[in-house]
Amino acid sequence: MSTQLEVQARLSYTRAMLERGIRTASVATMVSAKFCVSRSTAYNDITASQAEIDLSEDGPSLEEASEPINTDSVLAMLQHRLEVSVATGDDKAVCSLIKAMNQAKQWNGYNTQSASPFA
Repeated sequence: MSTQLEVQARLSYTRAMLERGIRTASVATMVSAKFCVSRSTAYNDITASQAEIDLSEDGPSLEEASEPINTDSVLAMLQHRLEVSVATGDDKAVCSLIKAMNQAKQWNGYNTQSASPFA
């Protein structure tokens, strides 16, 4: 049985992942691995967090939601997925994530200037 503090930590983490636009199945896997809970508990946390997001007015602003993705945020997401894959023993995912991280380090982000000759 989880304490109220542990439940709040899970919900906070789940909400943060959902607000970043991470797929529900990935969030469930990350919550399950990070907090050592069942996937059904993780999905219950996702449902509760999504309800909280829907009711709140303090979500990311339009400017925050439309910011271009940068290399650091991509690497942070990949690092987290790598840690989950290592923890679960998924060797194939570990190899592909290491390759993806090497490619992300070479990436310079999206070009935020218009490529249109009419702009």
